[in-house]
Amino acid sequence: MGVRLSRRGWNNVIIIGVILFIAVIQFPDLLRNRQAANEAAGTPALALLLPELAEINRLVLPAHELLREASGAWRSQPPLADAAQVVAHWQALAGTRVEDALIAQLKPQLTAPRTAEIWLASAQEPIRVTCYQLPQFWLLRNWQGQWLAVTVDEAYLFPASPE
Repeated sequence: MGVRLSRRGWNNVIIIGVILFIAVIQFPDLLRNRQAANEAAGTPALALLLPELAEINRLVLPAHELLREASGAWRSQPPLADAAQVVAHWQALAGTRVEDALIAQLKPQLTAPRTAEIWLASAQEPIRVTCYQLPQFWLLRNWQGQWLAVTVDEAYLFPASPE
């Protein structure tokens, strides 16, 4: 009681099988491309200043040096009211990626850089972060060389010493 297919029928079965095979192979790529297009059309993604699981051991700012002691407490020179909070700010800092074309337009305004040295527990060399303060935002270069726009108050990044 089997169905006997003609030569033309078998050809159709083979063609449909090949088309289904190609569709199954291409489906994951199609999903990835569609997801990437949806993300690109949405809000700009935030990028982290530091690697995701980075642990800061030492933070050197223009006016302060913060060092983690063996006990886990933070010591600052000159003293800060809340050194641990300053380190937490830098640890969690994220911003909107800025394209190279916009950086080229902003270049004339990038005149007074500040540098922060961030020593991580997992690295031999510090990450040097270049920071520029513009009227509406800060421009920082992250550990991957990407420029990030961050909207925070100056004291959030560079605290003043208590008088």
